[in-house]
Amino acid sequence: MNKKLYPRLFFSLMALLVVSGCTARIDHRGKLPDPEQIAKIKPGVQDKEEVLRLIGSPSTIAVFDENTWVYNYKVTESVSFFTPQETAQKLYLIRFDAQGKVREVREEDGHGHDIVPVRRVTPNPGDDRTFLQSIFGNFGKKSKKIIDEEKQKDD
Repeated sequence: MNKKLYPRLFFSLMALLVVSGCTARIDHRGKLPDPEQIAKIKPGVQDKEEVLRLIGSPSTIAVFDENTWVYNYKVTESVSFFTPQETAQKLYLIRFDAQGKVREVREEDGHGHDIVPVRRVTPNPGDDRTFLQSIFGNFGKKSKKIIDEEKQKDD
């Protein structure tokens, strides 16, 4: 083989490796029930057991309402070190009444209302002291235990 061919072959292989490292990785998360099975669920007819048989267990059950089942499915695409981008999301909400019968079946695209956290802060004791005050503030102070022991010795 020609000696000039080796560096070209080496750099070609390295370029191929670098380019292949930039291919997108697609992640599928959650569980998407079959839409035909979802269509079989009618409010007031099926109960939780029948829903489990039809479409399986939910992705999650609402934290504060055990009668709300969520079936969530999300597809994300990520390229190398960039932030993953959501390419698809689907959400089925199934709500049950107090007797366990289906009350509502709702399909959403998963892009509901954004939840904005409250920005209020609970003050902590000692937050009004500066950094230096918190470091040097205890010099010269005696603990309550030492003061009580000294009083007992004096008595």
